[in-house]
Amino acid sequence: MIFRILFFVLLGINVLFMLGCAHRIYAGYQIKRNRVNTYAIQNVNTGKGIRVHNAGIDDERKIILYTHQNWECMTWQFIQLEGDVYLLKNLYTKKTFQPSSSPEAGVSLWQQPLGGNRLQYWEFLKQPDETYFIRLKDTDLYITISSDKNHSDIILMPLQNSPDQQWKLIEQRPIF
Repeated sequence: MIFRILFFVLLGINVLFMLGCAHRIYAGYQIKRNRVNTYAIQNVNTGKGIRVHNAGIDDERKIILYTHQNWECMTWQFIQLEGDVYLLKNLYTKKTFQPSSSPEAGVSLWQQPLGGNRLQYWEFLKQPDETYFIRLKDTDLYITISSDKNHSDIILMPLQNSPDQQWKLIEQRPIF
């Protein structure tokens, strides 16, 4: 009998807690659904997208290629700086990416805090087929896949006019 009473007391507390939190949960959902300028960046060659490795929030986490998902960790908010130049903010980590060292061919990208660093400025060069080449501003280096495998590094390379360097923007508003 005592277990039955305890069960109903705990059930009642849980219901009251959920009713008290429901408006916050719904408000959070509405905020996420109403975001603007949020896209997955999907490689034309592989159909895979740009993601922070293991959705880690720590700085210097590498930026990788991963099977496309409608997840916050694969969605980037485009913050326009000028013309076709953007700062990209990951919805999950609230950070951006930049070269892991001085920009040169073959350098990988890693996660860093948003900071107005010019190494975080990306120029989106639209092509007639609605794809983009993504160039690090003020350089001749473009975002390029290093392999078609999941977890492979995203690197910078000179323009090769290759699908390995072409990207589609997939508008998405993930909840998770």
